[in-house]
Amino acid sequence: MKMIKRKLPWKLFALFALPLVVSCNPSTGKVKQTDESLQIYPDYTSVAIPPNIAPMNFMVRNNGRAFIAEISNSQNRRIIIRDRKGIIQIPIHKWRKLLEEDKGGILTISVFRKTRGNQWERFAAVKNEIAKEKIDPYIAFRKIPASNILWNIMGIYQRCLENFKQYPIMVNTLTEKNCMNCHSFNAGDPEQMVFHMRAVHAGTFVMNRDNIQFVDTKSDHTRSAGVYPSWHPNGELIAFSANMINQGFHARMGKIDFVVDKYSDIVLYDVKANSITRPAALASEKLENLPSWSIDGTKLYYISADKIADSLSYELILYNLMSIGFDERTRKFGDSDTLINAKHFGKSISFPRESPTHAIISFIGLNYGYFSIYNNEADVYFYNTETKEITRPPVNSEFTESYPSWSTNGSWLMFVSKRDDGILSEVWFSHIDKNGNAGKPFVMPQRHPDFYEHYLYNYNRPEFITGKVRMNPRKVYAYVKKGAVPSVFNEAESLDISSGATILTGKTEDVFYHHN
Repeated sequence: MKMIKRKLPWKLFALFALPLVVSCNPSTGKVKQTDESLQIYPDYTSVAIPPNIAPMNFMVRNNGRAFIAEISNSQNRRIIIRDRKGIIQIPIHKWRKLLEEDKGGILTISVFRKTRGNQWERFAAVKNEIAKEKIDPYIAFRKIPASNILWNIMGIYQRCLENFKQYPIMVNTLTEKNCMNCHSFNAGDPEQMVFHMRAVHAGTFVMNRDNIQFVDTKSDHTRSAGVYPSWHPNGELIAFSANMINQGFHARMGKIDFVVDKYSDIVLYDVKANSITRPAALASEKLENLPSWSIDGTKLYYISADKIADSLSYELILYNLMSIGFDERTRKFGDSDTLINAKHFGKSISFPRESPTHAIISFIGLNYGYFSIYNNEADVYFYNTETKEITRPPVNSEFTESYPSWSTNGSWLMFVSKRDDGILSEVWFSHIDKNGNAGKPFVMPQRHPDFYEHYLYNYNRPEFITGKVRMNPRKVYAYVKKGAVPSVFNEAESLDISSGATILTGKTEDVFYHHN
């Protein structure tokens, strides 16, 4: 596999390298067909693409003195671009027309090059499918460096997938470079958002349409403040894990970081009442983590592992995929059910997420634990809730894949992957057909085709959203600087604090970490 070498960022193209839209291509009589395979970066070949995606700009990796790219649809509309260095940047308005008028059709990319002998050659054409199903127009993600010692430079951003515009939601330059993480939305609703801030200005920012709060979800009855969140579809409840997390570093080459979940329960947060409930069914001696509601809200998926002694290796911790019924009216849980036994499967389970339209739960399978971003063997898997079959879709690489999630129409799977260089995570998309089959994935398009060769940050925890978040960093900070309002612990509906994994044994401290 070809490794991409990252370079120091640079901002300006030389004027002679700017692409020019031209009205003609080389005369067919003067063009020779070459046997050399066309090499473009990013690899936008043989993929299904959304009809509302931003221009998929690319670079030609083959040698040549000049290049012409012809991009056309099944309706004979075409865009022709000439560039001396093979940097193909497609005009956005022409691109939109090309895709919009040919949903379900074929997008063809033909590339010509001029050789040293001034001979024009044609590469074999590349064909992509224009899917009928749109992709959600925005994603939200955390921008964070790859190095653990530089984690204090971060922010939560939103990117429009229909163009290249990116906006900050919150940046930690306003809050003394503290940690912020675990942003989440209710079914992609940009008006129902939650994320945490740690250390300085600690608390959880909760926006439920017009009701905006900055709260402290930690109490004397729980091990920690809420960590990994999942909104119930009714918008009234958020399931949080409550964890005590330890981070460590490997002393051998090829390994970087590991995270151990020492204690973990799942709690319910009532958004309107600002109260925490610790259900008995999810506060056992086991490690319950990563809650994720079913689409209809009648089940809560989560992962669970046996707690092991501190003297034993963290590599022995394997998480099962669990499901537990939930009555929305009474807010009571039923009996839990093991969907995937990790020992039988041979891998630990992490980050389950149910598809909105298919009988599929996507998840990450890895050799141990749940913290997959530093595990090269971590891959995307599908669990069919009807057949109970586990499959490994053709979206994986030899490097880390993590944090799979679904578009609101269920037609697009998004995940992060380190396949370009093994170090930095990027956002990738795969089309899911009506039978639940995943197509070849493609990386999120950027305005400049060489963007990923220079970008030195991770795309962390990408989430689909159906529109723009109407909240900027200074508005968020206006709530944050007032301080977090303590939440109320619902003792009447909670397990007694003398039981379960979150028994207080002394003062705990916030742990700062990269998460997937």
